[in-house]
Amino acid sequence: DVADYSALMAASQAMIAEQVLAAVSLRGRRRLLDIGGGVGVFASAVAGRWPELSLTLADLPAVAELARGRLAAAGLDDRVEVLGVDAAADALPGGFDVVSLVRILHDHDDERALALLAAARRSLAPDGMLLIAEPLAGGRAAGPWIDAYFHVYLLAMGSGRPRDFATLSGLLRRAGFGRIRRRRPPVPLVTSVVTAEPDREPVNFI
Repeated sequence: DVADYSALMAASQAMIAEQVLAAVSLRGRRRLLDIGGGVGVFASAVAGRWPELSLTLADLPAVAELARGRLAAAGLDDRVEVLGVDAAADALPGGFDVVSLVRILHDHDDERALALLAAARRSLAPDGMLLIAEPLAGGRAAGPWIDAYFHVYLLAMGSGRPRDFATLSGLLRRAGFGRIRRRRPPVPLVTSVVTAEPDREPVNFI
């Protein structure tokens, strides 16, 4: 089941990674932590675009094992450290100047989303940047049909919901983030991209 779901998510992840990296520059960044990084599609795209970055991927142990195999097959096992953890409950390393959440928050209810954001906040250096990519409700580019699709998708998944930018911003502020900005990717229909920066002491929701 884990392998099938991971393969399904990876099928469209490369297209999303392309949009994210076109919307946000990682120039000058040193260390990136990809929370919920799946089998490493986004981490692989970052490694190809920004070879100077040190990369860490964190996902549940069963998924992390799949990621290790995929990254090794791509010759990236020496570029990407893989952690098998539950990021909402287990301790993560710190000092990263970028933490990414790519198609993660909308799969979860507010309580778990806040726990993930708090974990990201604790892992970020004071001058770091949080990078979020996921569908946002109410966007002009997507329209009501995309909103309806994700409502049905998340209903089938049994948790989560597509949030609008204001709702997501509220969660980010509660988790200790400020300077929240919506970035514009080349094709907004594919994904929305939001960045934020640490604003105050991290909050522990666990």
